[in-house]
Amino acid sequence: MPTIKPVSELQRNAASLVREAMETKEPIYLTKNGSAAVVLLDAEEYDRQMKACADFHREYVLASVALGRMQHEAGLSIPWDVVKQHLREKWGDDAFDD
Repeated sequence: MPTIKPVSELQRNAASLVREAMETKEPIYLTKNGSAAVVLLDAEEYDRQMKACADFHREYVLASVALGRMQHEAGLSIPWDVVKQHLREKWGDDAFDD
């Protein structure tokens, strides 16, 4: 469960907050005037979360490309010249450059 503390706590007790973040692996939200200002997070946990996001993104892109290929092979794609004509009809001739 994330912890919420005022940013002044960082000024008074930085070592304690760092120790807490490293031990719990949970984010510590530091607030300024009642609103979240910064988040303190253990570096290993941050790296793990960033890797998980990158892995998810990579898998999403690969799945999207595979889906596009399957749709194209099934005849569900639209030729580029048809798409360009549709865009020109909707947005005008200068909607994009060739």
